[in-house]
Amino acid sequence: MSRVLVTGGCGFIGSAMVKLLLKKGFDVRVFDISFQIEDNPPPKEAEIYKGSILDVNDLMNAMKDCDYVIHLAAALGVKRTESERLSTLTINIQGTVNVLEACVRDDIKKIVFSSSSEVYGEQPSNKPISEENPLNPKSIYAVTKIACEEYLKAYHQRYNLNYSIVRFFNVYGPNQVAEFVIPRFINAVMNNTPPQIYGDGNQCRSFCYVDDAVNGAYLALINDKADRDVFNIGNDLEPITIRDLAYKIIDIAGKNIEPVFIPLNDSDRTIKREIFFRIPDISKARRILRYEPKVPLREGILKIIEHGKINQTWAKPTTR
Repeated sequence: MSRVLVTGGCGFIGSAMVKLLLKKGFDVRVFDISFQIEDNPPPKEAEIYKGSILDVNDLMNAMKDCDYVIHLAAALGVKRTESERLSTLTINIQGTVNVLEACVRDDIKKIVFSSSSEVYGEQPSNKPISEENPLNPKSIYAVTKIACEEYLKAYHQRYNLNYSIVRFFNVYGPNQVAEFVIPRFINAVMNNTPPQIYGDGNQCRSFCYVDDAVNGAYLALINDKADRDVFNIGNDLEPITIRDLAYKIIDIAGKNIEPVFIPLNDSDRTIKREIFFRIPDISKARRILRYEPKVPLREGILKIIEHGKINQTWAKPTTR
């Protein structure tokens, strides 16, 4: 039976990834710097390795005897990554280099790297964004993801390390913290508080439920045709403005609330930092991976509401 190491395996996307891999019959190792056991405990079937991607010894210990790696660990969040720029650069870039070094030393068969739609920034036209679109990063976070993608290509060229890159588009679901728009809106509405919309709310997105997103990464892992390639993973079926998203959540929750509008410069995003249109073209993933998002937006929102607890922010890593 093949063994997969999931870095960031106790995080929002990572925990869903671990559950899917176990369901598919893999042995799974969860590697993370901290574990919020009371909120989202790792499955008992998974092996637990606590450590940091900045510690090569931690990585080598966790990766021993693994066949594959799914690398999800990273510094996240607009506010956090913009205010802690040096930390973000170090964690995301040096941490990924450490993961790649460990992959080479342990002769890993393939690594799937979690990139982001942030790498595209703002595009010149409001058309769905394909993998061929130019990269136009507007944030430190996006710059780190582009740098890591280039490192994967370089490690393949130098060491023949096999890889696939998945660029996630606006993933949401239970266990996501309220620093992201959907849980932030839901948290406000369920507490009878007006959701705060940054800017005029005409920013356009297409949200992807977390189970669909991790399925895309899984398909990239197991498909030889995905080797050494890049795939957009998202849901292109329900584009929606942020304003309409707020009203949709209010309607689903059965509340009588009006959102309030906050100037962008008073939010965690400035006008310079904001991306106003981001819809994925996933035709390549459909064609090669046979990927197809299945969870409608309304159903996904209901799943978060039914789940209940929404944390305001990430737990601070525990001291090692």
